[in-house]
Amino acid sequence: MKKILKRKFLACGIGSFPSIDPKEACQFIHNYFNDDIIFWPQLTRNNFLENMYVQFSQGLPCVEIDNNNKTVFINNEKNNFEEELEASLGHYLDGDLDYFSISQDYASGFYAMLDLARKNKYDFFKGQIIGPISFGLSVKQKNQQAVIYSQELYQAIVKVLTMKASWQIREIKKASPKSKIIIFIDEPYLVSVGSSFVSLDKSKIISDLDEIIQAIHENDAIAGIHCCGNTDWSIILETQIDILSFDAYNYLDNLLLYKNEIKRFLSREGILAWGIVPTSGEANLEINKQELIEKIKQAVKKTEGLLPQEGIITPSCGTGTLDLETAKKIHVVACELAHDLSA
Repeated sequence: MKKILKRKFLACGIGSFPSIDPKEACQFIHNYFNDDIIFWPQLTRNNFLENMYVQFSQGLPCVEIDNNNKTVFINNEKNNFEEELEASLGHYLDGDLDYFSISQDYASGFYAMLDLARKNKYDFFKGQIIGPISFGLSVKQKNQQAVIYSQELYQAIVKVLTMKASWQIREIKKASPKSKIIIFIDEPYLVSVGSSFVSLDKSKIISDLDEIIQAIHENDAIAGIHCCGNTDWSIILETQIDILSFDAYNYLDNLLLYKNEIKRFLSREGILAWGIVPTSGEANLEINKQELIEKIKQAVKKTEGLLPQEGIITPSCGTGTLDLETAKKIHVVACELAHDLSA
């Protein structure tokens, strides 16, 4: 991957944002990130349909959403389940991106940011999808078993998410044809892989993630994976991603245990997205920017130059569960850090 950063560090957000007004949220992102990496916000407080596990469910067979109880599941016991599953796969084979579109009521932040992109020039535009592992482990079938354990349904999920990423890239290109497009695959549930509760084949995880990553690359976009907890980092680093987005505030030392994998990732010009601005605990206190800068510098020094003195600065995770004032503060600090580190 060719170097894409125009400065040593650029700032970006992760996704979820605690606003109920898509225009206001996107205007805030434009005001602070227009010279860095803009992103579209997932406004989970605005509508349960914008929950990351619901937002990308359109196009899957027999999805049932309960807005009152805030649940989503796939009713694989419905009489027409096989028919809908076959239809979904048929649209995938036909390359029918419109079938896998994301409606405005599922992603008001996406559409609001596209409106801004039509009126402004952005160097970068970041989108995101839920990852197949996280979707597969969190969404249940009618029998309460996670959908990842249904082989035919899980493979359909991988393909539907592939089309969601491709559709999203197409729509961004229409609105902002000169932007470099970045798509993050959000995989919070990778923290469960390898635990006594979740047993999944490592090579299968890599293969499924790479299927989506390959589609992103084929559409001339940049692929990243975001994991906001600790995991087996070798899994992510062995995929074909261009950007690794991680919680550097809490789990930097854990990542540094994988020096060989990091070295290989960086040797192919992979980019680290440092989630260095805390989004829990310390987020509600005064954030000390100098301490965060020093944390990055010490990590670079500690690894004797293995970690590059460049990359992307982000919050450690999404901010959708925080109050709006705190969420804004976190994003402003991320922008300030990126500029201070580039000075």
